[in-house]
Amino acid sequence: MNAASRTNLMKATIFPRIRSAFVHAAIIAVSGALLVLSAAATAAGGVSPEAIVETPMRDPWVPPELRNAPAAPATQGAALRAQVERKLKAGFDSADISGTGTITREQARKAGLGYIVRHFDEIDAERSGGVRFDHVKRFLRANGAQLN
Repeated sequence: MNAASRTNLMKATIFPRIRSAFVHAAIIAVSGALLVLSAAATAAGGVSPEAIVETPMRDPWVPPELRNAPAAPATQGAALRAQVERKLKAGFDSADISGTGTITREQARKAGLGYIVRHFDEIDAERSGGVRFDHVKRFLRANGAQLN
């Protein structure tokens, strides 16, 4: 490899990494300096950081008309209970890999359904080794859940 090729290789691979590391180090240094200055101003009787009203950062990729979109009204009552039940059912169905409508303790563990794993013996009152979704709902209702 000749000198020109080595130089081109360095420009293409090493220099961008060095430049990126330098930029990151500069950002960290400036952030640290701003924190020190803020703390010094507060200690010297200046304005506390809590008293400063900051302008929220705007994402340049979000269109202006969507930046301050009104929040959707909170779901309440029967609609909220139905929404909760749909989410519970979706989690249960994802654990039911065999498609039988029942899940085992191990399937619940693999799906991350900790509340079923922890209370599996209570939910599986029939001691069949598997629980159906209606068993889970019955258990949740018996423990204070308000489901449809």
